[in-house]
Amino acid sequence: MSFRAISKLYSIPPKQTVNTAYYIDEILAKSCLDTLRRTKNNGSVLEMKMVPNMSKVVFMQDGAPAHTAKMTQGWCKENLPSYWEKSQCPGNSPDLNPIENLWGYLQEELNKREPAKTISDLKMQLKSAWEALQSSFLQALVDGMPERVKTCIELDGKYISK
Repeated sequence: MSFRAISKLYSIPPKQTVNTAYYIDEILAKSCLDTLRRTKNNGSVLEMKMVPNMSKVVFMQDGAPAHTAKMTQGWCKENLPSYWEKSQCPGNSPDLNPIENLWGYLQEELNKREPAKTISDLKMQLKSAWEALQSSFLQALVDGMPERVKTCIELDGKYISK
């Protein structure tokens, strides 16, 4: 999903640079921790807990400078239940990160709609697509990980083609 779409959803101001401080304070501390602390077992994807067992979750990020900064790495290590530091992430981590498939799905859903003309329209479309997600789709992304890891190993870390 494009940064522009994400920035609209999370109300990142248009000229805001997502530097280390902003990333930690506004995105990780507010959005990420709030999401991880959810306890509802049903309802909207925006309200219910993301996974049934947080002890099986590993948080990983891409190589964006705000993600790999020492301050960010330290914050994640201190605040997240299980975290892969940048040195632990595989080179082709998009293949091993279920969220990448989720962003792709959301982008496809947005592409089926009339293009948003305003920020408000884009937010509405993103939230609508997000709320329409079925928990079975999210579970399938997680359940597919062992096979993706196996395939990535068989390919010596090369990208897994679609």
